Amino acid sequence: MTPMKNNFRLAFAAALLSAVALPAFAADLPSTKEAPIAPVDDSFMPFMVRVGALGVLPDGAGSTLNGLAPYGLYNSRLTDNVVPEIDLNYFITKNWAVEAICCFAHTTLEASVVPGGTRYNIANTTAFPPTVTLQYHFAMGQFDPYVGVGANYTWGFWTQSWLTKDALKAGNGINVHGAAGIDFDMGFDYYLTRHWVVNLDAKYLPLTMDANVLGVQNAAHINVDPWLVRLAIGYRFGLADLGLGAPVVAKY
Repeated sequence: MTPMKNNFRLAFAAALLSAVALPAFAADLPSTKEAPIAPVDDSFMPFMVRVGALGVLPDGAGSTLNGLAPYGLYNSRLTDNVVPEIDLNYFITKNWAVEAICCFAHTTLEASVVPGGTRYNIANTTAFPPTVTLQYHFAMGQFDPYVGVGANYTWGFWTQSWLTKDALKAGNGINVHGAAGIDFDMGFDYYLTRHWVVNLDAKYLPLTMDANVLGVQNAAHINVDPWLVRLAIGYRFGLADLGLGAPVVAKY
């Protein structure tokens, strides 16, 4: 075998050994390549504001009046009303949200004061029932149904009483106390676009309010028990939409 062939074989063996050994050696070295940056998902928008019409549908049946014999409350009811409403929403995650609503609603308690008598305007008041509800959204896409439960406190303002002013000739001697309660909620949002939604919502509030009448403490017990039914349009957004911050990473 000639020296040239020996040299060629040695060079070939060396090249082959390098081809096998260098990748293995390189695999053992620490990588200097930066980890890929996770893309920011700006699709999560935690805020929503809705405005709409709220049907306030109280009950009033079974309300009572004590301590003012021979008068009582019979065949009682509270009148319905439709009022403007605004609600604010904060989405903690895509499923969990907190909603706060407020409105003013005028209602009248109608009843007869003797069994089988004529039904009169007993008293009217303006109710302010702010309600905060924790909601679970099913996040099904464009159609987003939800259920919720929350807390309510209702005040009565500017109460006027036909019973005390006209029938008893005793002035406006009625004072409605505020009362706390819970609310049960169900509804849905339908997304017209990424931001704009149409909302239908119904809340039930088991609620009883007491009133002082002509100095008698808690003489009247009014079973309010209203349904609050809302049709609204809403706008959902994040701080980035207002130019106030970077997009929020989606909270799933």
